[in-house]
Amino acid sequence: MILLMLTPFTSASMVGEVEIRGEIQNFTVQTDDIIWDPCNFAGFFYDIDDNIGTETLTIMNSTHLSATQRTIGEDELLYSTSPMFQTYELYENEGLTVDSDNTGGDSGYYLEGWMAEKYIAIDGNADELVKMLVEFEDDDKKTLSMGEVWQLSGGFALEAKQIDLEGDKVYFQFTKDGVVLDDEVVDGSNTQQDRVYTYTADIGNEEDIPVFSCYVDAVFRGTDTNVVQVEYVFLMDNEVVEIDTSDEYGEMEVRTASKSEVVLTNDDNTVDLDADSKEHIMGNMYFVIADNDDEDTVLRFYPMVELTGDMLDCPEIPDCPDCPEVNATVNQTPCPPCEPEIITVTEYVNVTVPEGNVTTVPDYPVKDNTFPGFAAVFAIVGLFAVVYIVVYIVRRVYR
Repeated sequence: MILLMLTPFTSASMVGEVEIRGEIQNFTVQTDDIIWDPCNFAGFFYDIDDNIGTETLTIMNSTHLSATQRTIGEDELLYSTSPMFQTYELYENEGLTVDSDNTGGDSGYYLEGWMAEKYIAIDGNADELVKMLVEFEDDDKKTLSMGEVWQLSGGFALEAKQIDLEGDKVYFQFTKDGVVLDDEVVDGSNTQQDRVYTYTADIGNEEDIPVFSCYVDAVFRGTDTNVVQVEYVFLMDNEVVEIDTSDEYGEMEVRTASKSEVVLTNDDNTVDLDADSKEHIMGNMYFVIADNDDEDTVLRFYPMVELTGDMLDCPEIPDCPDCPEVNATVNQTPCPPCEPEIITVTEYVNVTVPEGNVTTVPDYPVKDNTFPGFAAVFAIVGLFAVVYIVVYIVRRVYR
């Protein structure tokens, strides 16, 4: 007997609001700057594998703050961020580059946290940002049948229009919202570097920026169609967030917007830390202040990021071994696993797929998983039963 266990879970769409908080400040009088970064504020973007975190939020010279003095004055709240280099999974695992206008191609790109979200700094410019849409890990694979359109994200799609098994050639077409942006034949029989397909575009003030890239891992022959397997898929948006000096975001205003960093302050605004309140900083960032009975003697508050709807992506609490231990927690309803569902390839008709997992599988007829031969067995048993009954009756009649 086969038993199936179904485990219920709460999807992100079922959670109305998620609060991700930073380290709590609980004091009567504070004498130093108060600083939150990815080590003590889980809402800030952080990549634990490569120790990349770029955002800080600072209350400057907080000596005057106390239970009775609850106002952050003008220019006393500061937010800063800057880009940090990150290698492509393709380069890190295979030593291959993504084609661009640079001689030899690009080995990486620049990540930047911006208002507690993950962005890419175009060509390393802190003030020109785009969203990261897709990035495969080293064991992620995608299998496409010929003519199949793979809807990526942000309206982008990739189609393997033709697959030539004899020469291991694949004709790709890359589109956005149905408009063809690029098409190219990738020859899988050549060197590994020739197996890399890249689409570049002029974005913001920069030219030939790699927007999409993938690596052709293998080509297979199927019963009805041919398939291609790609890995190291990378995709970023082509809609740019340009940050300029004097731009305003909530209570904050951009003081510095340069290639190397972006700095915001509460230039002409004060931030009141009134008891039992939630004070807006910028974007989805807030201060939450306690409604405590001893509010005349204690000021207690923390920063937090509030996520709703499509923004819910189950952020992880960063683990920073080099940083002081902090009490950073995620106050939220448990989310399902953030990793994409991995489907293990089992049996396909006349399709041989190498070992490993793929994020999706081709639409091929799967062999029936019912146990073969059982119908025939039951039929034979039934026939023998009928014969036995007939013989028994005949013997009784002629005895």
